Amino acid sequence: MRTVLWTDENGYKHRSLVRDNDPDELAAEGLNQDPPSVHALDWESIKRTIHNSLVDRELFTWSDVIRQQDGVSGAILAGIRRPLIALYKRR
Repeated sequence: MRTVLWTDENGYKHRSLVRDNDPDELAAEGLNQDPPSVHALDWESIKRTIHNSLVDRELFTWSDVIRQQDGVSGAILAGIRRPLIALYKRR
């Protein structure tokens, strides 16, 4: 077996296992090795958490963002980290 990286028609990258003698074109029919689907995330909840984290960090203007260099990154991580980890744990 060998690993093939490929991109679907929607632009999503995938990794599949195929037989050694199979052409790369059969990757979509191989054994899927993808991470959990982010389509399963509750995006409304994530957006609310990010918004609330921006408010908690007092990031209201561009100068607020400049003053707190890691503030936006922290707000994004606050919204996405737990739900994404939960997808991995459910597998």
